[in-house]
Formats: sequence, structure tokens, C-alpha cells
Amino acid sequence: MKLGYKNCYRMVFAEADNLPALIIDKYGEILVIQCLSLGIDLRKKMICDCLIRLFNPKGIYERSDVSVRKKEGLQEIKQLLYGEVPDYCKINENGIDMLVDVKNGQKTGYFLDQKENRFAIRKYCKGEVLDCFCNSGGFSLNAATVADSVTACDISELALKNVRDNAALNGFKNITTLCGDVFQVLRDFKKRNVKFDTVILDPPAFCKTADEIRDAYRGYKDINLTAMKTVKSGGFLITCSCSHYMSSNMFEKMLMEASRESGRTVRSVEVKTQAPDHPALLCADETQYLKFYVLQII
Repeated sequence: MKLGYKNCYRMVFAEADNLPALIIDKYGEILVIQCLSLGIDLRKKMICDCLIRLFNPKGIYERSDVSVRKKEGLQEIKQLLYGEVPDYCKINENGIDMLVDVKNGQKTGYFLDQKENRFAIRKYCKGEVLDCFCNSGGFSLNAATVADSVTACDISELALKNVRDNAALNGFKNITTLCGDVFQVLRDFKKRNVKFDTVILDPPAFCKTADEIRDAYRGYKDINLTAMKTVKSGGFLITCSCSHYMSSNMFEKMLMEASRESGRTVRSVEVKTQAPDHPALLCADETQYLKFYVLQII
């Protein structure tokens, strides 16, 4: 609350808020919670009672459909815990209305950790923009406020329907959707010599365990290298990683290698991290997980 957030924000961020394994996100008058450990799961009713008494939400929905629960003998579960929760909750972020799929969307429905970063891209999104791994269109919609055209690409047709609904909700007519594997889509654009003024890469975590880092590194390098070759001279590559196993130093090293192999001159313009309602503990590396780089490609 002290950060000035009102309509949509992360209310509880697990260890960073001294409540390990508990996530609570606010979407308008709806709260969505994740209980990731047995200890928190056993106190679910108490937590809901406190939320009802303090915030009087219209509904509370549980999105504990995550595999990490199995390590504590818990089943993955999605369920209504209190009140009424619609399939889509309307929020307003950066002056843009969004319909959030709290029941079937990624994580708790929407990636609130990128809110400031989504607003920050507006100054880099003139001309033609390609938004890869667009999910429900957070970056696409912010880009559409200034761009001539935005192509929103994702492998999920459900996500792309959400993008189209959100575009219509705001009256944007410069967003088109493209369903496909982003790796292959970028290769096809490169083969056809199709270039964009700005390319945005916001992929899901390529590694969720330390054992997967080597393969994830190759994946990040592959997609960033191809994207660099798909940006017009003087344009921008906006690239992210949400895996804490891919450290900032490792991510930057990967970008340096990709830039050398691309044959392009690459300048770092802006570096950011997760939104302030996702604070990081200096003593817990895993809470400092989001990398956000704006690179100018010459």
C-alpha cells in the first residue's frame, strides 16, 4: 500500500514478506492466492479469514496448481475459496484496461512483476513492434499506445484470444496476433529478411532447477541471437529472463556472446528488474529473479 498501488499488485511475496510459500495477488476486488507448502496450506482458512476481515474482497480464488506442492505431499489444486470470482477480472494497469484470466492464465493469472517495465517500453516502441511470448498482451498493449503496428506472438491460442479481447477493450486497432512457436517464428522472419523496429522477448523460465541451466543458456542465446538479427538498424531488442537460476551476470554474458555472433553492434540502453511490490531479500538470491534489458541494435 505504501508503494501507491491500488488496483492490481502483489500483496504478499513469500519469503520477501516473511511469509514463505505464500503468494497473494490483488486483481481489482478479487484476490488470488498460492499455497506452496504444507505449513501454509494448513493455515489456508485462517489466511482467508484475515483477508476477508481486512480487505473485504468480492472473492478469493486459489491457484495452487503448481508442481512444487508435490514435494510436500500436496495435490495441485484450483478452487474458489470465498465469494464469487468471474472467469476474467478487469484491472487497470498503466492506464490500460486488462481482462485477467485468474482461473486458467499463467501463475495467478497475470505477471504483475513487469508492470513498470511494460510502461517503460513505450519510449522504445515506435514503428513496427514484435512481441514474442506475449501471453495476455501486457507488453503488446503498452507498445500499441505509441507503435504503428504490433504483432503479438504466442504458442497459446487462448492467450492470443485474451490479447484480442484486451485490444478491443481499449480500442486498439494496431495489434495483430500470430500463433506459433516463437523460436520457429523468429527463424522464419530471419529467413525471409523481415525486420522490426523493436522486438520484445519475455519468455517463460527456461530453467526451473539448477540442472537445467546449461540447456536454458543455449535456449536464451539461440532466441536472443535470432532476435538481434531481426531488428532494424537503430532499433531495439527488449529481452527478459524470469529464472533466478539464470543470474544477472550469466544473462549478461549470454547477451554479450549473442551480440558478437550476430555481427551487429549492440548497446545496452536500460537495465531494470521486477516491480517494487516484488521486493528482493539481499540474503535470498532466488527473490532477485527478473532481468530486463533494453538493447539498441546498430
